[in-house]
Amino acid sequence: MKNLLIFKNLCAVFVLMLVLVSCEPNEDAVAETEITATNAMATITPEDLEGEWILSAMETDTVVDLNSDGVFNSNILLETDCFVDMGVVFYAGGDMTTTNSKLDFKAGTNNNDFECLSGRTDAGLWDVENQNDEERLIITMTINGETYTHKRVLERTPDTFAFKVNRLESEEYLNGSPDGTDAEEVTVLSLEYTRVN
Repeated sequence: MKNLLIFKNLCAVFVLMLVLVSCEPNEDAVAETEITATNAMATITPEDLEGEWILSAMETDTVVDLNSDGVFNSNILLETDCFVDMGVVFYAGGDMTTTNSKLDFKAGTNNNDFECLSGRTDAGLWDVENQNDEERLIITMTINGETYTHKRVLERTPDTFAFKVNRLESEEYLNGSPDGTDAEEVTVLSLEYTRVN
């Protein structure tokens, strides 16, 4: 009888161990899910960007108060409506048009004023690529007889994309920032676009 009781207890422990082992998560399924999620991070296709996008943020390295309302922002779009028409249209097949603007502090009547130079439209070609686990936008444009090709690593959601801007490109958006003002040392760091359609 004692042996039967020991045998039943061993069987119960054995069954309990089987239940615990079988309830552990399937590591293969978890690894497969993680791999799929990682791959999804760098699988941009042209269809992901086709359509019209407007500039929704122009982030700078310094906060500024361009509209003199006493509120300082690192997003230039909260300080001026100069860039309200800035955007890009990516067409199926690889053509694109972009509308650009810039603040020209040299055109102002004094050191704190600026003029908005907007409405310049350029055309070019575009494509995307996945490289080194990064999604990249490739833009080729001919401006003033010179052809430029730029690759930009994208930070992307379904409705936005953003990329970093280098110092030279930053000067294209802020021309002649005035000495002695909060805009003097401003560098644009990144641009974000939001889907219109």
